[in-house]
Amino acid sequence: MDLMSKGDLAQSVELAAEVLTKHLAGVPRLAVTLGSGWDELVDESRVESAVDFKDIPGFPIPTVEGHRGRVLKVITESGHILVQDGRIHCYEGLSSLEVSFPVFAYARCGVKALVMLSAAGGLNPLYIPGDLMIVRDHIFLFGDNPLEGLKLDGYPSVHVNLSGIYKTEWQEALKSALPSGVRCEHGVYAYVKGPTYETDAEAAFLRMAGADAVGMSSIPEAMCAAFLGLEVAMMCCISNTLLPSRALGLSHEEVLKVTRNRAQSIRGYLDSLAAQACALL
Repeated sequence: MDLMSKGDLAQSVELAAEVLTKHLAGVPRLAVTLGSGWDELVDESRVESAVDFKDIPGFPIPTVEGHRGRVLKVITESGHILVQDGRIHCYEGLSSLEVSFPVFAYARCGVKALVMLSAAGGLNPLYIPGDLMIVRDHIFLFGDNPLEGLKLDGYPSVHVNLSGIYKTEWQEALKSALPSGVRCEHGVYAYVKGPTYETDAEAAFLRMAGADAVGMSSIPEAMCAAFLGLEVAMMCCISNTLLPSRALGLSHEEVLKVTRNRAQSIRGYLDSLAAQACALL
């Protein structure tokens, strides 16, 4: 890691876990990460306790609009869940391991499953803005691998088999938690570091490689979650389409607007998701 030596990772994880456990008065087994625009799912009246990233050792501070940088303990109809309100990205000048550090802390606190919600650009020509896509597989070809050079006593081998990490039962749980009538597909997510959006040629290349959507987050965290033995699930809001080329005027503000509108339309999703997760944990 750049801001924290890899040799100090285990100690930093312990410190972060202590702070989380203290401030949240216990950590639930399900953690949900809210990416760009997904903060609309948070009902502040249901937040039982919260701690800011800046108060947790090892947690980088988000610098991107729409990412508040809080860890919440939220009450649902099926019990408590952990909600990470905002995330950090490699394009903010951080390594893949640094942006994945919260996952290590959550695992140390006893979290057993990680659900990630994000925004993505649509590569599948059938997708339209506002569609949801549950990730069934991913493509990670560019950027630093968060497990590279990692040697930790008591941790498993870094040679993780990532085939099938998005288990069918968790994909179905994410879909079953949605209101009826919401457009939702299962597809392949391609990870790019960003912060620039893809050129037409890059979008076409990724589509030819089998990707249905492309985004700048989540996959390093998914890889670390798999390394740590957590269940992993992911859903994207298609905030814009890239094929055929419709990127004129694309901006982060537009990404936030589309995703927030979709999140508002499924308020209560965290309750339904928690209920689905209870049957799997």
